[in-house]
Amino acid sequence: MPTHPEEVPSRAAADAARFPGVPGTVIAHLPASGGRYVGSPGLAILPNGDYVASHDEFGPKSTEHTRAVSHVYRSRDRGRTWARVATIQGAFWSTLFVHRGALYLLGTDRHHGNVVIRRSDDGGVSWTEPRDARTGLLRGGGEYHCAPMPVLEHDGRLWRAFEWRDPPTGWGIHYRAGMLSAPADADLLRADSWTATNFLPSDRGWNNGDMGAWLEGNAVVAPDGSLVDVLRVQTRSPDEKAAIVRIGADGRTATFDPATGFVPFPGGGKKFAIRFDPKTRLYWSLATVVPERHRAQNPGSIRNTLALVCSPDLKQWETRTVLLYHPDTARHGFQYVEWLFDGEDIVAACRTAHDDGLGGVRNNHDANFLTFHRFADFRRLTAKDSAPMPAEPPETRVETEDLVITGGGFEVATLRDGEKAFSNRAYVWRGVPASLTGANARFTRLGGGDTARLRVRAKRPTTLRLATALSQRDIDLAGWTRTDATFSYTDRGNTVMTVHARPLKAGETTDIPQGNWTGGVLLL
Repeated sequence: MPTHPEEVPSRAAADAARFPGVPGTVIAHLPASGGRYVGSPGLAILPNGDYVASHDEFGPKSTEHTRAVSHVYRSRDRGRTWARVATIQGAFWSTLFVHRGALYLLGTDRHHGNVVIRRSDDGGVSWTEPRDARTGLLRGGGEYHCAPMPVLEHDGRLWRAFEWRDPPTGWGIHYRAGMLSAPADADLLRADSWTATNFLPSDRGWNNGDMGAWLEGNAVVAPDGSLVDVLRVQTRSPDEKAAIVRIGADGRTATFDPATGFVPFPGGGKKFAIRFDPKTRLYWSLATVVPERHRAQNPGSIRNTLALVCSPDLKQWETRTVLLYHPDTARHGFQYVEWLFDGEDIVAACRTAHDDGLGGVRNNHDANFLTFHRFADFRRLTAKDSAPMPAEPPETRVETEDLVITGGGFEVATLRDGEKAFSNRAYVWRGVPASLTGANARFTRLGGGDTARLRVRAKRPTTLRLATALSQRDIDLAGWTRTDATFSYTDRGNTVMTVHARPLKAGETTDIPQGNWTGGVLLL
């Protein structure tokens, strides 16, 4: 296939043989060492059948908080090969979609930025610039949030969910859910073509007090013909949920009933896109689910399993098949998938965190690949077609005078200075307080960056102690009290481990919380 003059072959595509273990077709690759990560996959199918994909850059070396960068790729052979056709300044969290023959990119201009839209009339090579309210600047003032969520045409209008952060602090907790819409025949680059609903705040008391945030909403037509916004819900409980917000037919009102608006949704703690299939009369999604073997608190941090799920009514969801799986939860992820129906198939662009032979990824969230996938004859897929899931290793069981410890991914070692801190690293402990050492002092040695499973049952009343680095993400220390004891391990920064305690009654069982790097080290 000749390369068109405007196209730049993707380096990752040209060197695909370098990444033999990465599933799908590599569209783009950003090594973790560069401090820029792959975010926000977009996907569209042009009227001539070509595919267009996109992603933005986030991370400490990116410009996500000032003027974000997005890249656009095109495939002229149904996803087998890809070439970069454009790099756009000032595009973040953006959806690619085709409307009346033109290609659009709708999102924000930066992290918590303005709402902007661009149009391309040449398949993604050149784009309009949103300079003002007549050329694509739809909502100024900043503080808007979204992901590459579906743009839905319904009842003569285009609909797209957004969140607005008010007050403008923190992540998630102050996100307000809303919807923008415009007449289908309007000039989509004009701000006055678009109508906004009110933006609804969430409440920490909802969902029985397990309500961290709602975000990344889907515009969907419900079975009764009304429009709804189906949002991801951030929870501590492993029972993942979605929230269904009602949108008025005039596009100006959004309402939510917390008593009935939460529904069980596999993968609801991560971004998911929902689309309706007239052929099966089912709603479908590619969701980053949590298999039973990885079930844990903070399910939003588990991203190693991608599944095909469906529902007849948006309320009862079935997991049809597992599409992608890796046994490691800490440094592998299949997430933020944007996908489309393509005849009997589903085609998808995935934000993939995977080994690359260059040191891999920082964690499962900070992805290094944009990958393309085709899931053929998706309507016929069942559990029998699931990706292989290797058998779990046998459960480890350790018993002390006070405790019974079960789980996996740990071993017991002596707690003292100079002892190897992690099973997969050369770091050793330093400065362990005398109060924690002694002839019988031991600890559960974990793999750094690997997620262990530690369940503890008390044989008699006792006090548990764990050590963890507070700099790691996704560890829930509710119920634990920080003590004055600390020690460190010998990485480059001599990372400090703080010691926490909690009482446990005789016969009581608890899971030891884990995070994304040091985990929760149980001190025995």
